[in-house]
Amino acid sequence: MAEPKAEGTPQPMAPLAISESPSTEAKSQERPKWRRIVSKINYIPPWCRYDPASPPPFSTGINILFGFAGAFTVANLYYNHPILNILASDFNVSDETSSHVPTLMQAGYAMGLVFLCPLGDLFKRRPFVLCLVLFTSTIWYVDF
Repeated sequence: MAEPKAEGTPQPMAPLAISESPSTEAKSQERPKWRRIVSKINYIPPWCRYDPASPPPFSTGINILFGFAGAFTVANLYYNHPILNILASDFNVSDETSSHVPTLMQAGYAMGLVFLCPLGDLFKRRPFVLCLVLFTSTIWYVDF
């Protein structure tokens, strides 16, 4: 003789047949509101999604483009070196104080490589970049 189940105990569901799959509307109603908002923010159009059957070609042109993008990004760290004396006179600070600018830029770049690059391997790129942009804009807003 089977024992009666308590009212709060979940009942096992019968397996769904292929034709009985729940609709997308029913699925979206099951998810919490914050999850639906996150899925809207992280939406990727079908033509931009990665397809393992046909990966995008990594041509020589794209390789050269990545090379120039990396070179110009790193070059931004060195633009202020030749004008440190001009920065010191414009901001009315000593040459020693203006020399902190490239030092702090190099330190910030190194901290980004050490701490942010490994996080890019742990999290999905799109939400990670959106969080970084939100964080950076929030810091700029609070700072000024």
